[in-house]
Amino acid sequence: MGQPTPLKLFDPERLARIVVVGAGGTGSYVVGQLCALLNGLKARGRGVPALLIVDGDTVEQKNLVRQSFLEVDVGRNKASVLAERYARAYGLAVGAHPRYLDSAVELDRLASPISGFGYAYSVFVGCVDNAATRRLLHEGLQERYKNVVYIDAGNEAVALPEDPEHADRYRLARARDSGWSGQVIAGVRAGGANHVPFPAEVIPGLIEGGDDLPTNDAACGEVAASEPQRHLTNHFAAVAVMGFLNHLVSEGSLVNCRTFFDARSGYMRSDPASAALLEMGLPA
Repeated sequence: MGQPTPLKLFDPERLARIVVVGAGGTGSYVVGQLCALLNGLKARGRGVPALLIVDGDTVEQKNLVRQSFLEVDVGRNKASVLAERYARAYGLAVGAHPRYLDSAVELDRLASPISGFGYAYSVFVGCVDNAATRRLLHEGLQERYKNVVYIDAGNEAVALPEDPEHADRYRLARARDSGWSGQVIAGVRAGGANHVPFPAEVIPGLIEGGDDLPTNDAACGEVAASEPQRHLTNHFAAVAVMGFLNHLVSEGSLVNCRTFFDARSGYMRSDPASAALLEMGLPA
């Protein structure tokens, strides 16, 4: 079976920044793996993009079970913890935006140009499980950016019974068998036009639903996932995201645009970006 043809997007030295939105179960692991990749490129004399981590949430004791945080981090902002950790470890330009992306105004703050780059390519990675935040990214990035890659990572939540102690075996089996699958989808906007469909154009349900945007006025702990996620599934999602970022950062190319996985079975399948171009009626 032949390898898919990479879709060349930009000179990797002209990648201005990477923005990771969400520093929880998936995002915290993406940040760690991405910083290791950037550090390796820097060690070889390559210029690397700035990294910005966006999250208004605070590290809680319960987060230590499946997120990349330590006991000493409890009570601190997640984005700030990760930015300080990896900037210090690798000497990289890692910044924190310790607020929720709760409005177009917040997105405008992230859309300001990087000095020396103007509006070169930017990469946004969404690691959120909130339909309203996804909708803001889906609409806002297309309105504000001419050249952007938007990667969305999502995974199925565990279907916990309302009363686990009195649940029948069928509900318990459903809980046991849920929470293992997910997908990572990348969209590309170049020269003010979509060349690879944005995630919500592939799966409209990502931005459907009555979720409210997280608010920066919420008390600590008020904003939380509606259902729990599995540790292994978060790791699979992070690995899938890195499969995209590795080519984008190293070569300025996109090989695959969609990856679907099941962490329990170890299954992973990807669709080539060149096929998405044909879906859009563009030459591959």
